[in-house]
Amino acid sequence: METITSAIDDLPAYAVLLAVGVLLILLLIVLGMLQRYRAQLRQAAYLERMVKLIQPDAGLENNLNLLLETISPIVDAHGYAFYIRDSEEGDFMLKAVRHRGQDPVQIGPSYSGLLPYQKEVYLPPLHIKADQSSQTLGVIHAGDVPLYNMPVGKRGLVRIGPIPRLSRGQRERLAAISSLLPQLVDVLAESERLQLKADVVETSRAALQAISSMVMDQEAVVSKAFMMSQAALGVSGGCLFVSDHGTVSMPVFFGWSQQIADRLADPSQLSMLIQLMSPHELVLWDKDDEEFDQVVSLLGGIGDGLLASGTLPLPGKKAWFICGLPLHAASDMTREQVTTTLTMMARELARLLAVQERMKPFAYSYSEFLKLLASTIDDLNPQTIGYSQLMSRYAIILAKELGLPPKQIRDIGTAAYLSNIGVLGLSEELYLKEGRFTEIEYEKMKLHVEVGAAIAETTLGSREIADAIRYHHERIDGQGYPLGLEGQAIPIGARIISVVQTFLAKVNGRRYRDPLPFDQAIKSMESLAGTQLDSDVVQALIRWFERSHSGAQSPAGT
Repeated sequence: METITSAIDDLPAYAVLLAVGVLLILLLIVLGMLQRYRAQLRQAAYLERMVKLIQPDAGLENNLNLLLETISPIVDAHGYAFYIRDSEEGDFMLKAVRHRGQDPVQIGPSYSGLLPYQKEVYLPPLHIKADQSSQTLGVIHAGDVPLYNMPVGKRGLVRIGPIPRLSRGQRERLAAISSLLPQLVDVLAESERLQLKADVVETSRAALQAISSMVMDQEAVVSKAFMMSQAALGVSGGCLFVSDHGTVSMPVFFGWSQQIADRLADPSQLSMLIQLMSPHELVLWDKDDEEFDQVVSLLGGIGDGLLASGTLPLPGKKAWFICGLPLHAASDMTREQVTTTLTMMARELARLLAVQERMKPFAYSYSEFLKLLASTIDDLNPQTIGYSQLMSRYAIILAKELGLPPKQIRDIGTAAYLSNIGVLGLSEELYLKEGRFTEIEYEKMKLHVEVGAAIAETTLGSREIADAIRYHHERIDGQGYPLGLEGQAIPIGARIISVVQTFLAKVNGRRYRDPLPFDQAIKSMESLAGTQLDSDVVQALIRWFERSHSGAQSPAGT
């Protein structure tokens, strides 16, 4: 020890100072590294907190509000606003605003956008021009109001204020959050864009389905007109009855309680109500009329001051309607005005239904034309030549095996023939693609059932055929598309087509899969019964196969 001390004493003074300096530099480097490490830990903690706050199903604006909540503990400001740029060239649009309440710890959403300030009330603008100032990180001024401007990548912008002077630590923490948010905001904004696009597609699908169903479906037209009268006349509730060959259905019921619907499901109650409605082409009953009390008694009690009832011109069927107007609505219109409105509606319906009736003879021509189109599509691929015809023949066999009525058998055969007609709405590259689809391609391909159903409904005027096409990719376990229907909720025609389509895929094979012998294909079908396929339909296929196997029959000869 004395030797070391002696050696140090012998060193020149500058050497000792140099050694101490090196040690200090190393110490500063270590401290800097520790500081950066702590900063990284804080950033990771902020990021983890923000990710945990995100609610995928809550929507963009709600999630932006949650992100603003993570900023509030850093800066004690009066308000916080989050802007999102609608496009690369567009301005920043206000999406979320939060304000601080009287309790300095609490922060809540602001629905007025008003943020109090000592000198003036600051109102965050609805949009901010995307210029150089919007991309500046730091304090800016809107008039005399000091605001902290925090860009979030190229897509987002946060404005905080009015604010007091910020400390260096606050600025550093805000800068750190500014660097962490861009990817998260990009994901949220893109998710919102895709959701909006999906909503538009779904709305378009529903509109297409509604319009196509009204082209030649009489009940769909009457139902739509009846529902629209709810807004035009202030109707509180009502229902439509249709008698087809003695069987009465209620395709429209709205506004009234489920208790009334349950009472009308009683054949005796329904029969008495129809007896009251039948003699009248159009009639209005108020509380002074005996029939009013009788109808109210049958329905189980309603609070309407006026009842309107009558018959509708449904060719080949009998139809009646009844609806109620509440006291305030009844007082807004005279009996003559209500009568005139309903009479005009019935007259226009009669004209529309007459046009539909004149179009019906063309349905057979449309059917043959569509079948020719389906066969043409089949011929584009050597492996699918004659496919639609086979689909129809097998479907007819199974429908007969299940003991369905003749008209239903014919409709199912037509639906099976046209089950792939919707590919006309897809690109040729997509339809003719070999091998597996990408996720996006698969989503596009799924649209063929909606397109096919719309084509069938518009040209053939058959809801049964359209629904068999629309739902033939549903699964018994509810894992299919387009709606995820389950079990008996799937129309029988769609269940039959699904079985036939699966069976033909096995016995015909694919480019990437060899065909199976009939007996092996049948065994494979049994394993899918109850999950993908309807067990009763699969058993019908097995019964037919076992009965016809000895004679080596095939659908080509049926």
